[in-house]
Amino acid sequence: MNLTYTITLADWKAAIRLHTRQKPGRRICLAISYYAIPTLAGLGLGYISLASSHGRRDIVDGLVLPVAALFGIAVLRPFLYGYRLRKWFTGYFPVSETGPGHSLDIDNERILKIWPGIGEAKYYWTGIRRFAQDNRITVLYITELSFICIPTRVLSPSQRTELNDLIARNMARKQK
Repeated sequence: MNLTYTITLADWKAAIRLHTRQKPGRRICLAISYYAIPTLAGLGLGYISLASSHGRRDIVDGLVLPVAALFGIAVLRPFLYGYRLRKWFTGYFPVSETGPGHSLDIDNERILKIWPGIGEAKYYWTGIRRFAQDNRITVLYITELSFICIPTRVLSPSQRTELNDLIARNMARKQK
């Protein structure tokens, strides 16, 4: 099966979201950074205003700095994450002189990934650790943290079936 496609920033974000959902530790870290820290910052602000209204200046003085730090983290985290995600994207998918894009040649023995004007990489199925898939992206893991992402939008229904069959056959063979 031959695929030619361009990874967009939206595809990369979908791959990172799918990657994050694969392990409980990653989900917990995400929950802490997006839910627990903003909640603690809000509760801290509420407690400071309550203590201030009751004249407890000692409590207010002790909590202002930690609550301000939590509030700063809660506000800056999404912006910094978005910036870092764009930097990762441009680092992993540089634009070549022949134009952006990837070409994959997948068969029963190997996966050949070609970046026109940049280089190519060959991965045998024995080197593919695992895979994950949702409606937007398919991810084939080479290591625990590096992967090949294939946007589902570039796959026709027959290609998607063929890819799933190749993955199932070769992952089952690998587990024997």
